[in-house]
Amino acid sequence: MLKRSIIAFVCVTALVALSGCFQKIKVEEVIGFTNLELGLKGIKSDMIVNVYNPNYIDFNITSADIELSIGEIIAGDLIIEDPVVLKSRSTTEVVLKVEGRKGAVRKMLFDNFTNALTGGEVLLKAEGEILSKKFGLKKKLPIIHQEIIEL
Repeated sequence: MLKRSIIAFVCVTALVALSGCFQKIKVEEVIGFTNLELGLKGIKSDMIVNVYNPNYIDFNITSADIELSIGEIIAGDLIIEDPVVLKSRSTTEVVLKVEGRKGAVRKMLFDNFTNALTGGEVLLKAEGEILSKKFGLKKKLPIIHQEIIEL
């Protein structure tokens, strides 16, 4: 019985010590939207984010929960197509793909018809979080990026 208690105490102490050693993963820079295509069929684009991992172990980025809005209309979601490995003590470039929502761009163009004809500007905003994990530890990296584009 004493042996089990000692083993349990050592395991709990090791877990607490290891979880305290992890530093916060940081979003260093949001480069912005690239390869932007906006039309009646929808929106296609990539968003590039540089993420720094100050820890001595690699973390995996498996998913993202980021909404893309054009003005007040939610136009799509940013997703990670392939899992990305954040190498230890380095900066990794993470590419997020835009998955457009059906009819959102058409609604935005009809709502801003005069801007669409005159080539006006509209606000493109991405807001949400990237999820990373390792050894059952989950880290959420908040993302907020705004960019003005011409129609």
